[in-house]
Amino acid sequence: MQKLFLILVLPIVLFSFQQKSETSLEKKSITKKDTLSKNLRTAYKKDKIVGFSVSIVDEKGSIYDKGFGYTDINKNKAYTSNTIQNIASISKTLIGISLFKAQELGKLNLNEPINKYLPFKVINPNYPDVPILIKHLAYHTSSIIDLDEIYAKSYVLTKNEHDKNEGVYDYFNKPETNISLLNFMQNSLTKDGKWYTKNSFSNAKPGEKREYSNIAAALCALVIESATGQDYRSFTKDNILKPLGMNSSGWSTKDIDQTKRSRLFANKEKMIAEYSLITYADGGFLTSSSDLGLFLSELIKGYGGNGILLSQESYKKLFEKHNLSENGKSEDYGVFIEFRNRFLKVKDDMIGHNGSDPGVFTAMYFNPKTKIGKIVLVNTDTDFSTDVWPEIEEIWKSLSDYENTINKIE
Repeated sequence: MQKLFLILVLPIVLFSFQQKSETSLEKKSITKKDTLSKNLRTAYKKDKIVGFSVSIVDEKGSIYDKGFGYTDINKNKAYTSNTIQNIASISKTLIGISLFKAQELGKLNLNEPINKYLPFKVINPNYPDVPILIKHLAYHTSSIIDLDEIYAKSYVLTKNEHDKNEGVYDYFNKPETNISLLNFMQNSLTKDGKWYTKNSFSNAKPGEKREYSNIAAALCALVIESATGQDYRSFTKDNILKPLGMNSSGWSTKDIDQTKRSRLFANKEKMIAEYSLITYADGGFLTSSSDLGLFLSELIKGYGGNGILLSQESYKKLFEKHNLSENGKSEDYGVFIEFRNRFLKVKDDMIGHNGSDPGVFTAMYFNPKTKIGKIVLVNTDTDFSTDVWPEIEEIWKSLSDYENTINKIE
């Protein structure tokens, strides 16, 4: 009878020990999250950013997401992890996924000339016999240059009349100047275009030199649109947003809940007039840190060979390192993806993208070793005050410090 009692008691003891162990882990995890929240609040108290949100994810999903500050100048609406804003150049990572999806569907091949698909011809006049390939657009080696006087035409105001506390950049264009992406590219890059100049093309051969180009990235979206016969916005919705459940994201105000959208700010006293991008694919994606976290989780899974949007082979090509030189520095790049070992003064291996636009700073990276990703979305311009950068740097450091503690929880 005594032996039976021991046999019965042992599982209870083991179960009790397991419960205590799990409870201890949960408490440590909660404590570390509380510390992170405290550190982020401390960063926000530097008082230069109006509002921001962060997300930390792994391949299973969200680990932490939270917003700080406000979305309006009167401080009536809190900035949360569900607040929506445009994310600038992180938008380009969707072009990368879309390219490989279109290739899997047999609609295009990255090694083919862009002129095979476009309804007009784009040729570098310095090398008329050297075709620009789709992959050249993807690696920013197309030889297409962003001229300020042309690319600025992409920024179009939503309305003509503005309040006193709304600032308007001098290069913003009136609403009536808005045209389609196709017409913008024709005007910019074809010989008959009204803004065409040979200076829009570098003296390097296509494929020879990396030079970051927003116009070339947007042209890549137009190639996808032409090859698939489907509007790029619709293509990304069908092949990225819906499969991932990114229900609060889109390319225009029609796609999102406007009540959740943040205004953008020059500083705490002045908003930036509402604008949109004709070249929307290169920087105009509207999303929240919570929704974007779903996309980052997918990238982490894709890097590990377990993604759902693309095949293993396509993901391998997306993240394949190409060592390219730009501005005298040689670094590794994937298809609309960066490989870094340092960002915002934090040394770390990371893969992803960042972005900035009037009233916007964003960053989205994951660590290929820990398979943990971090997102920051900021609704305040970085050019009006140098004090904004220390605040952003402190936010990023807090996220990185938290990432370093996750795997140390015993």
